[in-house]
Amino acid sequence: MWIAKFKLKDDQDIYSSLCEKFKVEFYAFPHTNYIKDRKINLILSGTISGKEENKKEFLESLKIDKRIKSLESYKDYLLIHAIHPISRESKAEIRIFYNPEYIIIKPIHISSDGWEYWEVGCVLRESLNKLINSALKHYHGELFSINNEKIKTISTVNIAPDVTDKQLEAIKLAYKNGYYNYPRNLTLPVLASSIKKSYSTFQENLRKAENKIISHFLNYR
Repeated sequence: MWIAKFKLKDDQDIYSSLCEKFKVEFYAFPHTNYIKDRKINLILSGTISGKEENKKEFLESLKIDKRIKSLESYKDYLLIHAIHPISRESKAEIRIFYNPEYIIIKPIHISSDGWEYWEVGCVLRESLNKLINSALKHYHGELFSINNEKIKTISTVNIAPDVTDKQLEAIKLAYKNGYYNYPRNLTLPVLASSIKKSYSTFQENLRKAENKIISHFLNYR
């Protein structure tokens, strides 16, 4: 399988400018597209990451964008139906990016720097070259690599353990504060005290989150 890694920046994209404006990360996975009434309909899902107030502003801005036909959200998970009027030229370009020959290896990372980071696979290199050339020509693209290699795994945004908000908060705090570093440079009581959390409650939430994530990971191995 030929696998390409590249980045691009679409000046007309709905999400890139909002990610950059509100400093959030959006991991998107396109599901399907179709043309109706001379408009292209795109359906995708994704997760957002960032500060709570920034994520809230990101969502509010999405809701008032006229290109968004519908938006469903659950915690940080979004399901979006967007509609774009298209010209003959843009229709051709969109068809390149949504060519069913391509396999999206990882969710498209729409970063807080405004760039989209893609990892795409294809059986035929010449078909993959069309995608890369379009990204370079029309979307300020930059190719990182293109190699013929085996796909080890394919990631999607909807396969995720169902952790609660408090459990997710606990494991994020532990990770960001270096609790999982080796060698470990702080203990759980010190971590809980530093963020003014009850040790017993924090430990319970952390352990439950760890158990769900580890169990989920092993179930898919």
